[in-house]
Amino acid sequence: MVESFKDKKFSGKVTKISPLGVEKDNVTTFEVRVSIHNPSGELKANMSANAEIILEEKKNVLLVPEAAVIYDKQRKTSLEVPDPATRKAGARWPPSSASPTE
Repeated sequence: MVESFKDKKFSGKVTKISPLGVEKDNVTTFEVRVSIHNPSGELKANMSANAEIILEEKKNVLLVPEAAVIYDKQRKTSLEVPDPATRKAGARWPPSSASPTE
């Protein structure tokens, strides 16, 4: 988000990430340079912004809360599926007899 353009989104591509971070109040930040599509020239040199950097995006997938993922001793995963009638913890999926899934 650019303070001067709070309601506008800009897209770009990361061109450089500083290898050294700066720590302040137990938070480490890294300077990132981004090449931004700016055909109208609204953005000027040396302006700063807060950005959301998306590393990967997947479409048409099931989003599962991390708290629902259960790992066994062999690090195999299963999900705790709530019982819709009681909204309490119910069965695990896949059942222990099922083949592994990704």
